[in-house]
Amino acid sequence: MFMDTNHPQKAFVTGATGFLGRHLCRELTHQGWQVVALCRSLPENPLPEVNYVKGNILSLASLTEVIPKDIDVLFHTAADTGTWSKNNARQTLTNVTGTQHILQCLSDMKNTRLVHVSSVATYGINHRDMVTISEDTAAEGFVSDVNYVRSKAQAERLIAQHQKLDWVIVQPSHIIGPHDHHNWIRLFKMIINNNLPSIPRGAGSFADVRDVAKGCVLAATKGQCHNRYILAGHNLSFEAFIAHVAKTFGVNVDYKKKPQWLLKLAARIQSLMSYFSNQPPDLTPESLQLITHRYAADYSKAITELGYETTPLNASLADIKQDLQNREIL
Repeated sequence: MFMDTNHPQKAFVTGATGFLGRHLCRELTHQGWQVVALCRSLPENPLPEVNYVKGNILSLASLTEVIPKDIDVLFHTAADTGTWSKNNARQTLTNVTGTQHILQCLSDMKNTRLVHVSSVATYGINHRDMVTISEDTAAEGFVSDVNYVRSKAQAERLIAQHQKLDWVIVQPSHIIGPHDHHNWIRLFKMIINNNLPSIPRGAGSFADVRDVAKGCVLAATKGQCHNRYILAGHNLSFEAFIAHVAKTFGVNVDYKKKPQWLLKLAARIQSLMSYFSNQPPDLTPESLQLITHRYAADYSKAITELGYETTPLNASLADIKQDLQNREIL
């Protein structure tokens, strides 16, 4: 599918008040799209030119009521990215059942493309050694004991079963950028305060949220039907990434490296205590798996077929620094 972009396109965005969703709405309106944005409650600081509607992807009836029939693209960014096993059932409902509801709504909308935001984690996080992930890598996320990974892989499988639907799946890596309130902000705060308990042993790919938002739009307009596109960025170890952050922020970091067995024990103890306190732990066995996974992302397919581009890391970190200073965090 190659869309005619000479006239305004109409988009429907789920997860519109989330980190990526808000940047995606901003990018769409910047490019002249008409945007209808789904949210469970109306945002305190709505973006101009965005038409917000209240609804919930867990309610098929509410989705049917608010999704316009004349949209060109539905961007499904809504997801539960938590790593606390106590919330697994809720997470599966959001990531799997919510996606099923989206597919049901699109079943009679033959002229609408679905751009589903998934994750590189669907390729699995249990590789023993450093691995380079591409769209040709075998998907092993279905067998992961991390519910986030498993549920995102299950959502992809659901979509792949709908061969009559025009869909494209994008798979972002670690998403960083300004206006982050719930994702990597915890790591940045620990770096600023020099209280990282240990330097994560993992490696990954760090992508600017604005690049990923643009990549989603490119997937909508240029992506090949029934294809997946990895939207990644700078391949770095966590230690190297933290060093870049510390240098940009002008702070000192103690590069402590606790033994893996000790971190696993701490994660188990914190998870056990969280069931009594009913408060999410800082470290869970699941989050430990994610931050110790070692991968690099090959996103050449997105570059070649979509024209995907990445922002220099120092520019992304400078904008994050400015945002944290504006919010009086740094």
